[in-house]
Amino acid sequence: MKKRLQAAGVLLCLLGPVTARAQTAVDIASEPHHHQLLENAQLRVFDVTIAAHSSTLLTRHEHNYLVITLCDCEIASWAEGQAGVITYRYNRNDIRFFFGGPARTMRNDTPNEYHNLTVEFLSPKVTTFGYQPEAGRWEYGSSAMPPPVDSRAKFADVLDLGEGTVKDVQLLPDDSYPPPEKEAAELVIALTDLDLKTTNHRVRKSQGELLWIDPGRKSDLVNNDTEPARFVVIELRLQASSEEPSGF
Repeated sequence: MKKRLQAAGVLLCLLGPVTARAQTAVDIASEPHHHQLLENAQLRVFDVTIAAHSSTLLTRHEHNYLVITLCDCEIASWAEGQAGVITYRYNRNDIRFFFGGPARTMRNDTPNEYHNLTVEFLSPKVTTFGYQPEAGRWEYGSSAMPPPVDSRAKFADVLDLGEGTVKDVQLLPDDSYPPPEKEAAELVIALTDLDLKTTNHRVRKSQGELLWIDPGRKSDLVNNDTEPARFVVIELRLQASSEEPSGF
């Protein structure tokens, strides 16, 4: 009897991914581990937290999306209809772009909590596919933001997403970040605690908090803190938000 029970336990473990893949896929807004922080005409933003030894439901990503990992972690994942499970290693502040498509499940097999921010772009024109000057032809560009060359210095690394641009920015005390070269709406995501100021405003945000800025910002964002300020800026060169102007 004991041997039969052990065999049954092993079989259940082996069938776990298969059972998960057989689930009906849900939209990310309905998945319990995805908590919506922001929605407008251009994007949705979700705070994603997976406790140790837990997994998400089979989750449908209808649109392209960006994932900003907020901790050093490992996560197992598989797509609907696929037999293989792949474990990925991510570092804190890892920034990666993904195409919408097959529903996926994520499972946290580690003893630590997994945490990311997922930004879903509602326009298909936010994509890595475009004309690549280095190659001299249309093809897919990079989908991952390179790590900073010097994590202690000022930097503004760029990931081109067609109608969108992602920038990984760090400002030293009193350094400034200018308005977009072309008019664009901006989503600012704090990677550290932020104390920023403009000509008329002061902005304080904790790690993981958001700031939406409608098109038309004229003032620089200045680091008003005594510590480096690191944040992600997503510029979207699309229609203006339906929300009230931010006044920046």
